[in-house]
Amino acid sequence: MDNLIIEGQINTPSVNFNFNTSILSLFGRSIPENPLKFYQPIETWIGKFIETNPSSITLEIYLDYLNTHSTECVLILMKKIESYYQSSKSDIKILWKFDEDDEDMEELGKDLSTLISIPFEYKEVVDED
Repeated sequence: MDNLIIEGQINTPSVNFNFNTSILSLFGRSIPENPLKFYQPIETWIGKFIETNPSSITLEIYLDYLNTHSTECVLILMKKIESYYQSSKSDIKILWKFDEDDEDMEELGKDLSTLISIPFEYKEVVDED
């Protein structure tokens, strides 16, 4: 299975889903004009990836902003992984990264974690300038 690599743009996040490492990374900003169109291939890839029965999955999300529709799409991705987690009990987690002092993104991660039953980790990213 091929990796899924999508280069980020001003309004869309970078996607680096690595089949071999089972690390699925979304990073950047997510405010696409048509979130369903942007996220559909990502959801499809995750479905095919899950069919390979991976022993672990880390969904790493580091977004500085996402709009309401993008949040819904990201939650759909999490729910898809959650279904696999509940049936397989594989080593699955979500790593939610947020910038230092970005309370909004930290709170969004906490809110999303209450909607799914996958282990959630939070990591504050400190700017070292």
